[in-house]
Amino acid sequence: MSKRAAEKLRNKPKKYKESTDELSGQSTSDEQQRNLLTTQPETPVALSNSVSDEEAFRMTVRESSIVLGQITQDNIVILKTLIDTIFPSEYHTENYEDADSMGEFVKIAYCDGKPAGVIVCDTDKNDMLYISMIGVMMRYRKCGIGSILLEHAVQLAQKMKKPMSLHVRVDNVNAKCFYEKNGFIVKNLVEEYYKQAPKGAFFLVNSTHADGEVSNIVANEEQPGTSARSNSVILREVTKETVSNLKMLMETVFPNMYPDVKFDHAHKLGKFIRIAYINEQPIGLIICRMEREMLYIALIGVLVEYRRQGVGSALIQHAISFGETIKKHIHLHVQVDNITAQQFYQQHGFIETERDDTYYDEPPRAAFIYTKKFSG
Repeated sequence: MSKRAAEKLRNKPKKYKESTDELSGQSTSDEQQRNLLTTQPETPVALSNSVSDEEAFRMTVRESSIVLGQITQDNIVILKTLIDTIFPSEYHTENYEDADSMGEFVKIAYCDGKPAGVIVCDTDKNDMLYISMIGVMMRYRKCGIGSILLEHAVQLAQKMKKPMSLHVRVDNVNAKCFYEKNGFIVKNLVEEYYKQAPKGAFFLVNSTHADGEVSNIVANEEQPGTSARSNSVILREVTKETVSNLKMLMETVFPNMYPDVKFDHAHKLGKFIRIAYINEQPIGLIICRMEREMLYIALIGVLVEYRRQGVGSALIQHAISFGETIKKHIHLHVQVDNITAQQFYQQHGFIETERDDTYYDEPPRAAFIYTKKFSG
C-alpha cells in the first residue's frame, strides 16, 4: 500500500471502517445511548415540489450506509429501547439482559450510525430458525431496512440449513404479504397468540433454506435500496433462458468494452452472477469471480434510466451477503476520477486500500482498489 493510500485510510470517517462491530462496541452511558434514538435526524430538503420531506428522507436513507451491529453489554440499552419503542407493551425487555451472548441471533440495524431497527431469532421446538422479533423505527420504514434484517435471517438459516418460521398478527396485512413474497407460507392460524387484541396470529414457515440454498429477498418498497419511485427489485440467477438478458445488459451498459466476452457458461456460475429485474424487465447486473482468495466484483452496472433508484445497492448487497456466506473478503477496482462510484462503495462499507496506476487501457488509467473485509 502506498503512503498516500495509507494516509487516506487512516483519515477515513469511522463509518467506513472495515468492521461493523464498532457501532456496537462503543462504551457510552445508558443515557447517551438512549439519546441516539431520541435525537431526530436532520430534516431533509425536499427534492422538488412534488416530493415530500418524508419521501426525500426515505430516498436519503436508501442511499445511506446500513450496517448490522453485534450486541454487547455496552449497547444492550439500545436494544431494549428499540424494542420498547417499536413494540410498546408487547415484550419484556428484561428477557434480553443476556442478549450479548446470543451472537448472530440478535442484530441492531444502524443507519449512518443511528439505531434504526432490530431482529431477534431463536430455534424453536421444531428445530426451525424462529424470527421472534423484527422491526424498524417508524421514521425508517419503507427504506429497505426490514429487508436487510430479513436477509440476515435468511443467511443464518442457510448456514444452519434450517427452515424458518414466524408469527404475524392477523390484521397485519402488509407484513403477511411481505413474508409471503419472500417464500413464507401460512401453515395455520393460532387463535390466542397475542395478549392484546387482535390476539390471532398466522404461523408462517419458509423451508427453502433447509438445504442451504439462498433465495432472493423480494419486497414492495422494502428491498434494500429500492426507491420510492420504483417497483420491487428482484435479483435472479442466470439461466439458459436468460443468458440473452445478460448479453443485452453487457452491450448496453458497457458498449464496446467487452466484445470478446463469451456467455456460454454464464448459467453455470450460480451466485457469482445476478440480474436485477423490475416488472420482469432486466435493468442491472453484477458479475463476480474468485481472485487472490477474495471475492472480486468484476462488473456491476445499471441501465441509465434506472440509476439512482437503489438498484446498484441491491446488487452490491447481494455480493456482500455472498462474501459473508463463503467467508471471503471482497474487492474491486474503481477509476480514480469516479468520485460518485467511490462514495457509493464507501456507503456500503468498502475502503480504499491500494492504487494501481496502470489498470485501465485508456486514460485515466489509474484505479483505486476498494476492499470490504469481514470479521473472523
